[in-house]
Amino acid sequence: MAELREATERLQAALDRLEAAVETNGPVRSAGDLRAALQSAQRENAQLQDVARSVADRLDSTIDHLKSNL
Repeated sequence: MAELREATERLQAALDRLEAAVETNGPVRSAGDLRAALQSAQRENAQLQDVARSVADRLDSTIDHLKSNL
């Protein structure tokens, strides 16, 4: 769960930076900038999905272990 929390915090920080940049610089002006921002968000999303899968797998394993010991 700590990994998922850290990944969520990193995503929130990235969103905060993006919002601050928009407030400071105005809206994204070029398609290249927009593509770069989208690619960055997609990479972060993929990382978060990997972390979520890992956490879910570990949780399932722990639940199975507890069930077998009851």
